[in-house]
Amino acid sequence: MITRLHTFEHGTLDYDPSVPCIIASHFGFATDEEFKNMLNLGLSLSIEKRKDHGKLGWLADTTQMDGNAMTEWAIAEWNPKMIAEGIRHVAFVASNDVFAAQQIRDYAALCSMDGKMKTASFQDIESAKAWLREVL
Repeated sequence: MITRLHTFEHGTLDYDPSVPCIIASHFGFATDEEFKNMLNLGLSLSIEKRKDHGKLGWLADTTQMDGNAMTEWAIAEWNPKMIAEGIRHVAFVASNDVFAAQQIRDYAALCSMDGKMKTASFQDIESAKAWLREVL
């Protein structure tokens, strides 16, 4: 059963224990500050939920997201914190927005360069969850 953990103006954070994963759903265009707040709260919630399972994935549903310019921040600031907590798998549900799709491609390319965070993109949430279950 999926549990809603927090609602933002431009997104939600949910928890699916069947994977287990945090689901970050993005809607429209979030300011840089909103985006950071959402990911940072998601990190805190991930740390808490990981204690229940010993493992946890991150699923970013970007189907309704408009792009932003926070890729470098996520790589430099957020990723190291997630990795330090043992959270190393991020699944994306692809966005139709060209800017958001490019942001996700940039993030995935930068992640693949250091090899510490594994990413994959999917067309639907169930495929993303299936991948996370497999790699976790």
